[in-house]
Amino acid sequence: MEIGITVYPHFVTKDKTLASVLADVKIKNYDFVSIFPHTLGLIKNGVVVEKKLKNIETTLRGVGIDYIVRMPTSVNLRDHIYYTRHFRVARAVADVAIKLGAKVIVMQSGRTGRLDLEIEALQQLADMVGPFGIKIALENTFSVKDTLYVVENVDRKNVGFALDVAHAFLSAQGDADKLLEDVKLGTDKTIILMIHDNFGKLFPQVEPEDALAYGVGDLHLLPGEGSIPFGKVLKLFGDVPLLLKVKDPEKFMKVPTKQGLIELLTSL
Repeated sequence: MEIGITVYPHFVTKDKTLASVLADVKIKNYDFVSIFPHTLGLIKNGVVVEKKLKNIETTLRGVGIDYIVRMPTSVNLRDHIYYTRHFRVARAVADVAIKLGAKVIVMQSGRTGRLDLEIEALQQLADMVGPFGIKIALENTFSVKDTLYVVENVDRKNVGFALDVAHAFLSAQGDADKLLEDVKLGTDKTIILMIHDNFGKLFPQVEPEDALAYGVGDLHLLPGEGSIPFGKVLKLFGDVPLLLKVKDPEKFMKVPTKQGLIELLTSL
């Protein structure tokens, strides 16, 4: 089982270099990381900053860990007003993936706007990266069905599902049976399974600093700190890569080894 960890932009600081963060992940035997190229200075005004590519590539290869690429969460290819700007950034990220040799690009599906624009854009991006053996994994921002509809209508062999279990749990409003039903819909199309925990509650809406106290929202907790039955979810899949998404730097430092995470997930 391949398991990776998301290296969120705020993990890399003046005191903690990218190389150091990657080394922390590798020493715990994880197989790959998910990186955000735009926060590493590789994209400016929708254009790839070529002169910075070599340094990032050297760092990644120097640590000796595989990597996948993450689009900015602001990318919304359904936005008909600023579509050109969104697509330009998305295309630049795809170009970075090609030049760095990453084999998977993860991006969130749009929230609001024109579905036809998103589908057409994804077809263009898929055709761009396909010859390089790169897959595009579309993450469910909320609804599993909505994202699957897009994936199926894009109709490209290298476009699939980045199934975020925690987002699906929120969509199911904490109903474990509904979660499993929704997840089953996406198993065949899943390129990567994204894992983090929450309590399946969307309301009441509270201030960010109050969210954990209320158990509300997309908390990005370590598995076992919320209510998601990961053991049952994993039984629905074959050999699919997992990606751990924990945003809190302190929780990131406390992430167990790969084997420890596997044992934890299967026990839940």
